[in-house]
Amino acid sequence: EKVESLKTVISEVNDLIKSREQLISTVSHDLKTPLNTIVGYSDLIENTDLTEKQLYYVNQITNSSLYVTKLVDDLLDFSKLEAGKLHIETIPFSLEGIIQQTVETSKDVHQQKNVAIHLYVDQAISNQVFESDPLRIRQILSNLIGNAFKFTEEGSVTVYAKILEQKAQEFEIETKVVDTGIGISKEKQELIFKEFQQADSSTSSKYGGTGLGLSICNKLSHLMGGKI
Repeated sequence: EKVESLKTVISEVNDLIKSREQLISTVSHDLKTPLNTIVGYSDLIENTDLTEKQLYYVNQITNSSLYVTKLVDDLLDFSKLEAGKLHIETIPFSLEGIIQQTVETSKDVHQQKNVAIHLYVDQAISNQVFESDPLRIRQILSNLIGNAFKFTEEGSVTVYAKILEQKAQEFEIETKVVDTGIGISKEKQELIFKEFQQADSSTSSKYGGTGLGLSICNKLSHLMGGKI
């Protein structure tokens, strides 16, 4: 009788988990189309004759839409990771190229901040072709650089990449993002990798964000045989 009761509880929990995953996935997919429409039409309006006040309004719409779009993308990735349905590719790519592109994109996105960004790539990585998932590596790096800019008001963000170890055709590579921002206490560093968690309760209201980004980075790193 106890065994049957336990089986019933486990079944109900599994159903609840599946329902949550389906809800996140369905709502996220349903949001994508109207969000893309809002962003698209905002871009079109921005290229028409507008007053300074109207341009400000359009920029606010665009920024808010992009923020929600990022949240939706994170929710979709999170639900796939939770369900074990996110596929990791293994294809040839230039790691140096991926890092440089990500840094340049981040520089453009955060050009309004008075924060410099620097890049140092180990010479041994240059002109080398690696095999892994460049899309997911770029996603992790973009998230880390984005966080660095978010929590840094002055100074710099620096990206480092170097080979730690090579065994035959396998490489262990370390990529670091270092900033001069507010930092995070050691006792809170494990907390930031849990979904919907941030180091401080005031962080979300002051800086924005959902606390999903680093949880996704953590899961992606492990899927690719790495750690963060």
